[in-house]
Amino acid sequence: MKLFAATATAFLALMAGAAARPDIHTVQPDPTPVAADGPLAPARARHSVTVGGAEIPYLASWSELVLANGAGVPQATISATSYVREGVPNPAQRPVLFLFNGGPGASSSPLHFSAFGPRRLMQAEPGGARKLVENHDSLIDAADLVFIDPVGTGFSRELREGGGKAYWSPEGDAQAVLAFIRHWLSENNRAASPVFVAGESYGGYRLALMARHMENLNVQGLILLSPMLDPALSAGDQHYIITLPTLAVAAWHHGKASSRARTPEAVWEEARAFAQGDYAVALQQGSALPGAERERLAARMAALIGLPTQEISKANLRINSQRFLETLLPDTLVGRLDVRITAPKAVPPANRNRPAAANDPALGLGKTNVIRSAPIAEYLRRDIGVGTRRDYFSLTLDVNFNWDWRGENRYPASRDATPHIAALMEQRPEVSLLLLGGYYDLATPVLGPWYAITHGGIPLERVRRALLPAGHSPFEGDANRQQVAETVRAFLRGE
Repeated sequence: MKLFAATATAFLALMAGAAARPDIHTVQPDPTPVAADGPLAPARARHSVTVGGAEIPYLASWSELVLANGAGVPQATISATSYVREGVPNPAQRPVLFLFNGGPGASSSPLHFSAFGPRRLMQAEPGGARKLVENHDSLIDAADLVFIDPVGTGFSRELREGGGKAYWSPEGDAQAVLAFIRHWLSENNRAASPVFVAGESYGGYRLALMARHMENLNVQGLILLSPMLDPALSAGDQHYIITLPTLAVAAWHHGKASSRARTPEAVWEEARAFAQGDYAVALQQGSALPGAERERLAARMAALIGLPTQEISKANLRINSQRFLETLLPDTLVGRLDVRITAPKAVPPANRNRPAAANDPALGLGKTNVIRSAPIAEYLRRDIGVGTRRDYFSLTLDVNFNWDWRGENRYPASRDATPHIAALMEQRPEVSLLLLGGYYDLATPVLGPWYAITHGGIPLERVRRALLPAGHSPFEGDANRQQVAETVRAFLRGE
């Protein structure tokens, strides 16, 4: 089980609601160490890493920002680990890349320690402990890196009971992360630096909401990794269209499909053409679809996704993805974050008190709702000097389950956040967009964000797309990590 690499994502029915912009107030923490449950002092240390055969010295820093309410009462903290290359003649011209994962309830640890940071968390050998090693694919050669842990994740904490509530909503969360970015640029005298922002999974939605308020930042590029952009795509007929190509890839991988295609790319493209063609036309007809046509399409789908024709026909051609994961293989549960990962079906499930998708074998939570990373906590304490006894929360579904999708006005607003990116790109012609995704990802199937981008008014001539044979974390595996790093590195260079 890839406990660390899994990023929490859309296991729940997503009901977005971007409310009126909340007030985000910040106060400076006392620079002296305090109790474990209060604000922490910043920390920094000098290190180096070898990338592309060259040794790169950098300053590693950890800091947090105290978030306060309108009366100035501290509510919670948001924190980040940053890596700034040393010996740069003109830092103001050097790009700064801000990164965060999703959930809601995920720390930045997957992007930090599996993809782009100067240290990489290795899987444990049998009977051994996990350890951090140099990441020779780090992006520190191309940009300074800031990995942000939203409220309730990483070392970020509530400072009073209920203090996280204002930041556990789409708009409150987006504004808190944006406040930290502004704070970091100001504190490090980098307001003039080219700014790039990367969000994975729900982080893509956060990034889209932030785009509404980035007008005075020197933003040059946005990076979306397996993003969720329009929660409405998780329901209705469009959902079945978007998920079908990934179901086909899953069935093909497990030897349950009759497709003659030999690669996940070819399987996906064959199923995509069908999904957005004959299948979409059929779903549009609803109950008016002739029975003979339904049977013909059910047989075609059976060949693609490996379920019996009769079952597909009985479901009126609409296959629930969770049922697919539970029935594709006998007595086996297929992963949602990565459909290549399987586990024996647990009876009873690992945890009855949460949605079935949260028992995803690719997520690896077991009975708990929180993944704590002792190696990351030790790294931040030992190698950077953070003075705390806190656990490092890689992932917490407790934040996810407390997320307020309704927004402060208690009424759902527009669910699709993609037009916010389009508006920013219209205002700022220098801004480009990079989309990365994996063919084996059923949590945010790669057709979903592409559909949102192509229907959201984004200028496609400034969009680059890279799809990989990967799951929800497209950088998982040495080959994928190297390819993703090179793709992002080229994007940072404007190529």
